[in-house]
Amino acid sequence: MDHSKLRGGRLLVTIGIALLTISLLGRIAAQAYIEILWFNSVGYSSVFWTRFFWEWGVQLIGGLFVGVAFFFNLRVIARALGGIRIKRQVGDLVISEQIPENYVVWGIGVFSVLGGAWFAASIPGSMGLDVLFLLNAPEWGVTDPILGRDLTFFVLRLPLLRAAAVAGLVVSFLIFTLSAAGYAGTGALQWGQGRLVIEDRPRKHLGVIAAVFFAVLAGQFYVFRYVLLLNGSSGVQGIFGFTDAGARMLAYNVLAVLALAVSAAALWTGFKNRLLPLMVTFGLLIVGGLAVGQVYPSFVQRFRVEPNELERESEYILENMRFTKMGFDLTDLERREFDYERTPNVDWLAAAAQFEGLPIWSSQALLTTYRQLEARYPYYEFSGVTVDRYESLDGLVPVTLAVREVLPRGIQDQNWQNLHLRDEYIRGMGAVVSAATDRTPEGRPSMFVSGIPPEFSASDDAPLGVNLTRPEVYIGIRPQEYAIVDPVATGDAAGVDRGEQQPGVDFPAGIQLDSPLRRLALAWRFRDWNLLIAGEVNRSSRFVFRRDVLDRVTRISGQLLRFPEAPYPVIHEGRIVWILEGFTWTSSFPLSTLQDLEAGRAVRYVRNSVKITIDGVTGEVNFYIVDDVDPLLQAYAQGLPGLFRPLSDMPGGLRDHIRYPRSMLSLQARVLYQYHQETSPLFHGQQDVWTLPQELAQGTTPVPYQPEYGLYRLPGEEESDFLLTSVFVPRGRQNLTAILTASSDPDRYGELVLFDVPVEDQVPGPRQVEALIEQDPVISQQFSLWRTGGSQVWTGHLHLVPVGRTLLYMEPVFLAAEEDAIPDLTRFVVSDGYRVAMEETLQESIQALARIADASAPDLIFVDGPLDLPSLDTDQWPAEALALLEAADAALRTGDFQGFGDALDELRALLERLSTGPTN
Repeated sequence: MDHSKLRGGRLLVTIGIALLTISLLGRIAAQAYIEILWFNSVGYSSVFWTRFFWEWGVQLIGGLFVGVAFFFNLRVIARALGGIRIKRQVGDLVISEQIPENYVVWGIGVFSVLGGAWFAASIPGSMGLDVLFLLNAPEWGVTDPILGRDLTFFVLRLPLLRAAAVAGLVVSFLIFTLSAAGYAGTGALQWGQGRLVIEDRPRKHLGVIAAVFFAVLAGQFYVFRYVLLLNGSSGVQGIFGFTDAGARMLAYNVLAVLALAVSAAALWTGFKNRLLPLMVTFGLLIVGGLAVGQVYPSFVQRFRVEPNELERESEYILENMRFTKMGFDLTDLERREFDYERTPNVDWLAAAAQFEGLPIWSSQALLTTYRQLEARYPYYEFSGVTVDRYESLDGLVPVTLAVREVLPRGIQDQNWQNLHLRDEYIRGMGAVVSAATDRTPEGRPSMFVSGIPPEFSASDDAPLGVNLTRPEVYIGIRPQEYAIVDPVATGDAAGVDRGEQQPGVDFPAGIQLDSPLRRLALAWRFRDWNLLIAGEVNRSSRFVFRRDVLDRVTRISGQLLRFPEAPYPVIHEGRIVWILEGFTWTSSFPLSTLQDLEAGRAVRYVRNSVKITIDGVTGEVNFYIVDDVDPLLQAYAQGLPGLFRPLSDMPGGLRDHIRYPRSMLSLQARVLYQYHQETSPLFHGQQDVWTLPQELAQGTTPVPYQPEYGLYRLPGEEESDFLLTSVFVPRGRQNLTAILTASSDPDRYGELVLFDVPVEDQVPGPRQVEALIEQDPVISQQFSLWRTGGSQVWTGHLHLVPVGRTLLYMEPVFLAAEEDAIPDLTRFVVSDGYRVAMEETLQESIQALARIADASAPDLIFVDGPLDLPSLDTDQWPAEALALLEAADAALRTGDFQGFGDALDELRALLERLSTGPTN
């Protein structure tokens, strides 16, 4: 054998293992170092260290406990067996050697360390924070009516008890299995002469381990009593019911006692060598599990509950209704009766005022228009459109706003400098702001802010405070993973010479690349060695990563909050600021029903307790408390001081733009499908279940009706409010049954009002109104005409608003040529649920509906003056009508569909005036 080659091979293997170890440890060290630097740069280093110590501390304690348990038990086995020997054969000679005791101890130690590390790695980091929050949790102030526990026990203590019970069972079972295998492998435990033969010390050892296992099992059965209040399903609609309280609760008590008896019998068997008590108690546990766990609850359900279900389940139904409303923040819901009349005397001027505050633009139409007209370059993109309100000289004005961000895949030359260094490619450029309730004469959005760099168009009705003096957007929804910003090279996007830029003021502070160690750590962390060799990177450069709003916030807050909807932008002090809705949640709220907060996240309790602001220029993140009575958030704030701030600290200019989240109202609406029923007989019968209506989107595709923001006045109120509105219809039908509104006004934020619409009046719902629109001969003919000419026609969101004692509906109509697909807002449809009118302007549509509904209705005088309708003598009408008909016919023959539609509209207006009588 060539020993030099053997030594060389060993050396290569050793070097390879060393390099692999250095690479692994280096990457871990680089990641930890970069995390510390990043948290320092965003101002949350105290949050990082608190999370670090509690997350790793609990994992370390758990790992140490399990490692010590492994070591102690394996050491007991080794001592019980005496010296451990191994046999090997040399020729015909069998040699038995005793392993030195220190080798055995080291082997046991290594195995125990590995076992402890495995267990520590299996502990979620969030469990450490759960312990922290439990220690800082206040009393909830509400106890469950079944077991009398404060709700803090269920929300924060019960999940830890369940996890501890499962961990105890797993660890004790593993130790028992390893111990039994060790004894069996050395002959101390064996099957002989038709029975199990075990030596004295191993029997005692295994008896103690088995006793621990069954004692933990007894604890788990006891904990299951509380879990029943979460998962009980014997009652109506799968809620906690009579059988859960009267039979399954008793079953878990019995099983806990039997498990304790088995634990005691295991000890007795271990020390007294009497197997009969263990066999008897274990048999009772199995039989008892079947008898009291399965048979008895089924018997109670069949013979005590089902014959008189309403009486048995009534009190549990009421408690489920109470706790479900508490869990989803519906306890303070105000219910009002809407005093509906089908043919009231409508105040049409009031109707016009109500419609003036409703957004007329659909998000899809605006996105298409913005992308075509305002993106300007292929690397700019608009991710979404938000509806908000701003102050103007005339009061609040609804606007739509979309941020112009960089789309990395749109950059033509995908080199490293363009993706990470060049100013024009690493930051977005301002926003487009347009009137939500207005349009240009050509049917396009009426812009307040547009262009690159963004320019503000001043006017009397323009919103105040939307002028962008710092339009750069470094932090957004779809940025590149990281960017390198140079304070000296950074230019001003608005064309103003500001000199050298200041980190944390003019761009994100980031991590300053002022040392080779930082550059090496970042290169290792991001696997990008350009960071080490690029000449454009200097000591003043700043490395900015986690530029995605959601990623940035989640990294700071961890798993405390959920974010089921996208952030929305606000213009504040000349720059873009993102607002993100933060939700506290738990699935451990007793007696409450489960609802999906987001995909894969079912909850029994939720609060929109936090508003997070993220500066689009600097990346500064602030967490503001909007629900300071939320006990869950109070525990978070006490456990992580420095993370949350009171709402009073939020700048007033931002506080004016907080709004009630769509995702929260949608969730509450789903709860109200069933839980609007306020008596146990109604809930038991499920005869009045609601659902969302359908509406059309982009043509003829029905989709669920979505909540929409609007500025209008509720019945009984004196002032308009920025409201989020959803509606309900009975399950299986489409007539309107209720309207749910949520206020976003800072002084009334979160106030919920549910208007019950009289069922006997059969008030038309959104889908029925849209069907009425589709069936109208004039509207249907116009739509067909446009489509025949090759245009796309679709309708926007169907708004409904209360006006006096009736409901009016409004739906915008969009027209787009297939060549460019830029939609024009070309018509408005207005309806009272029974009649429809469609005209070019919203005012004209209201005027037309007023004439149809009330032949004596006078012309309406709006802010812009009276409607310009022709005033003709009676003998002039036939000639005028014939002229319009001939003009329409000529336009149709030449293919001028727009001219045909205009002539047809004028003819229709003329005939409507004829039906109301002549005016001079």
